[in-house]
Amino acid sequence: MRTGVEGFQGLRLKQLRAAHNWTLAELSEQIGRSSSTLSAWENGSQLPEAESFGRLCEVFGVSRQWFLKPVFHGADESKRPYFFRSQASAHKQARALSQLYLDWVQEISDFFQDAMDWPPVNVPMLNADDCRLISDDEIEEIARQCRQRWKLGTAPIPDVIQVMENAGIICTRATLGHVKMDGVSHVSAMDGRPYVLIAADKANAIRNRFDAAHELGHIVLHSRIPANQYTKKELYDQLETQAHRFASAFLLPPESFTQEVAWPTLDNLLSLKSRWKVSVAAMIVRCRDLSILNEQLELRLWKGRSARKWTKAEPGDDAIPFEQPKLMMRGVHLLVDNGAFERDALVNQIGLAPEVVEMLCNLRQGYLSNPPSAEDKVVSLKLKPRAQRAGRTKVGDVLPFKK
Repeated sequence: MRTGVEGFQGLRLKQLRAAHNWTLAELSEQIGRSSSTLSAWENGSQLPEAESFGRLCEVFGVSRQWFLKPVFHGADESKRPYFFRSQASAHKQARALSQLYLDWVQEISDFFQDAMDWPPVNVPMLNADDCRLISDDEIEEIARQCRQRWKLGTAPIPDVIQVMENAGIICTRATLGHVKMDGVSHVSAMDGRPYVLIAADKANAIRNRFDAAHELGHIVLHSRIPANQYTKKELYDQLETQAHRFASAFLLPPESFTQEVAWPTLDNLLSLKSRWKVSVAAMIVRCRDLSILNEQLELRLWKGRSARKWTKAEPGDDAIPFEQPKLMMRGVHLLVDNGAFERDALVNQIGLAPEVVEMLCNLRQGYLSNPPSAEDKVVSLKLKPRAQRAGRTKVGDVLPFKK
């Protein structure tokens, strides 16, 4: 008969160790138990005793609640792909961390939905189960449908992430420790809602904005693509190219963009950058897709861009602020400001370390990790009803002055 803390979820321990990128040996030094014992806790063959359980919570900064919550396993979760921008083996740890963060965001979102409603999902999704059957014309058309459904017209989009959140897509930004990772997207079997994580490691808001539109492309084009198709190397590049084509069509609609590109020189494209909030490189690709330039002119533009040393950074990259997800942050504020939870109680129910919740919900640093003490809380004041203000000067009364 096993002894220890009943209900302990070993997979939770495995998740936290992966998030910290710790080996069993590294964790064993902090917990004071052997690597084999930790492995047994993770695979469920043993349970930690109360003292070790408390030590685990202390080391990872999580609540007891976190280790006792079962990890969601949907019946068809394994059939729904996670779309990553990099499949290179060198980025395996960053992919695992981004997927883990996105899974945690789904769990937090599900917890919030017990008390409130997110915007309904309003995303057109292509009914295609084979990416090889998706044509460029279909991609252009569904990008146009997205703009039409969301009443965006053909003008530049001020905030891509806000548009996605208004359509019911939950977005988050997180630091992954790897500049080669751009983001990950997934339609959850938990609630049927799309979730998107944008990597916060890049110091370029223009690229982050295109990354968001790229992940939107995966949701719109590939949500019904079997997961095993995405893992095939020969199809991965095609899926990524299609998501790129969607992002370009969504951000630079042909009806208006072609009218503004009178002649696609580097200087002309650069002059459009602040208006469309798209890189010169992306505009060159879009001009090619729309047959605005021939192969010779395109090559000349790429060579000129390289000669100007724009390959790593372009002029104007710093002029545009990063777009910030707001839905999860507003969800936290709604629960706290309306008295549904005190901040420390909310952290305890979610279970994760407060710093992690702050990052995933895009809260200001310290909002949960350093909540106001009882002495610092401001007592709220309310006006009395007008009927109770008898004998006092009412708002709007005119006082007579003696001559």
